[in-house]
Amino acid sequence: MLKRVKGDLLALAEQGEFDIIVHGCNCQNVMGAGIAKQIKERYPVAYRADTNMHKRTAWPNELLGTWSWHVGCVAPNGNKFTIVNAYTQLNYMPRGIDHFEYESFKLILKKLAMVAPRDRFGFPMIGMGLAGGDPARIIPMLEEFAETIEKTGGSVTLVEYNG
Repeated sequence: MLKRVKGDLLALAEQGEFDIIVHGCNCQNVMGAGIAKQIKERYPVAYRADTNMHKRTAWPNELLGTWSWHVGCVAPNGNKFTIVNAYTQLNYMPRGIDHFEYESFKLILKKLAMVAPRDRFGFPMIGMGLAGGDPARIIPMLEEFAETIEKTGGSVTLVEYNG
């Protein structure tokens, strides 16, 4: 079952609530707004992982359906967690249109279920903010992912930012 809470995803991860947080990234190596910008500022190692991923690809669209990550982000209190930069959109401009790549996200969730089946995942309102994605399509994907992860001992929480 997909858990839903209001709060600050990064703060919750820093408090030890999640093993892995997953946020949506564009394929342009720009983490300039929303939670991506917060991650870039607080955990520059995650941005470096994004930058290194871009250096390994010839075309930005090759990144869709993949991720870069930094394992072992250390919060000021010493808690450790992983940040996954999930490539769920090719572009980020212009605002006001749907940039979210639904099939890419579905593939990312499938892969995450294979590599981290027992972990505690935290998601922001991934794709449903600046990317312009449709919650009626994204939330059922998260619910299905949560069901899969729960069968193996993990959990999935959707965090609605209440800054």
